[in-house]
Amino acid sequence: MDIKLGMPELLLIFSLVVYSQSFTFSVIAFCLGVSARIVGYVMNYSIQMKKAETLEQNVEDLGKAFTDIFSVKNEN
Repeated sequence: MDIKLGMPELLLIFSLVVYSQSFTFSVIAFCLGVSARIVGYVMNYSIQMKKAETLEQNVEDLGKAFTDIFSVKNEN
């Protein structure tokens, strides 16, 4: 499990601390923290999907190259 302590987590902690002082400001900080973590997760997921897609394409290209090298062609 990857434990992070970035700005979204600090916003959530801040919203907990400020809750007794200002409910509205606490809710705003909480929403910003949650939305920032969701955006970060989506960005990381997108990067992983791009890497997997690139790897799959490279494997297909390599397979095609080996097929072309070892294929027997009839030349007339």
